[in-house]
Amino acid sequence: MEKETFGYSKVGTLLFTVLPLGMILLSLSSLIKFIDLHQTTNWLLILLFDLCFLVMLIFIVIKMLIPMLQGRIALEISSIGITSYVKNVVIKWDEIENLEFRSGQTSSSLYIALNCQTDRGNHVRIALTSIEGNDFKIYTTVKECFERSKLR
Repeated sequence: MEKETFGYSKVGTLLFTVLPLGMILLSLSSLIKFIDLHQTTNWLLILLFDLCFLVMLIFIVIKMLIPMLQGRIALEISSIGITSYVKNVVIKWDEIENLEFRSGQTSSSLYIALNCQTDRGNHVRIALTSIEGNDFKIYTTVKECFERSKLR
């Protein structure tokens, strides 16, 4: 079997990047206002809030934006198993008990039930929002490869 690869979603990555950045920018006006009014408690709370969003933004830039701009692979399906570079997880076909496609109002996910306990528990959820391509096609590709691996 050849490797099937999927890159990082441009839309998903940019959306994940813009949201915390927007929250930081929106709260800056309140921060400046509270500093001018000498309301220490209020501006400290907003500063703490901004720091949380800044940490989130840095994480998203390192984990998603830079790899997307470099054209790296987000999900790889091979004869060995599934490798998610977004979640930093490698799942071998023989470790998988079941695959499910779950579609919500805003995103879809690939749920992988494992037949063994790992440090992540007995299942892995891969959000397909951050992966380029049609969500159901990605699931179908993974499912077909999983079914073929059972025949070996």
